[in-house]
Amino acid sequence: MSLKQRSLALLHTARFVTFATQCNDHSPWASILEPRILLNPLRFIWFSCHQSQHSQNIRQNSQVSGSLFRYDLIEYPEIGLDGAQFIGHARELSDEECISAYSHFYQLTPFDDTQHLTDMIPLEQLQKNGHSRFYQVDIEQFWLVDIESWVTHKENRRVSVPLSYLNDE
Repeated sequence: MSLKQRSLALLHTARFVTFATQCNDHSPWASILEPRILLNPLRFIWFSCHQSQHSQNIRQNSQVSGSLFRYDLIEYPEIGLDGAQFIGHARELSDEECISAYSHFYQLTPFDDTQHLTDMIPLEQLQKNGHSRFYQVDIEQFWLVDIESWVTHKENRRVSVPLSYLNDE
């Protein structure tokens, strides 16, 4: 598979993403989240409690990094997994932007359709006076695990993927 095919396959099927932020005291913080991954341009949206550690960190420092992976891939029988890392800037969405994010988050979910309908949080709880907020990270750089390097040399490397590969599906 090409870098573009691998990247898009991961972006369309990975369910959980680890986001890393930095606390005020410069200590790292990682959170496992279930975002919706959108293309054109590549960005992730999710909602979290306004007072959660990663939400507070994003308000102080918008730079984030993260990873996503799949470990159940039959396409790579040598190792069975594929993954990616990224960096970008995150922000809390405005009340107006929340309307579109809400639609993307609940109506375009690729996962269990029956579950997400019963678990829907009312939009008002994800806006200004609600307990949670929508956030978005705009991806600035994206790397795939270099599977060939691992299989051939047992070297853990990454290969850069041009964002243009991911923005013109």
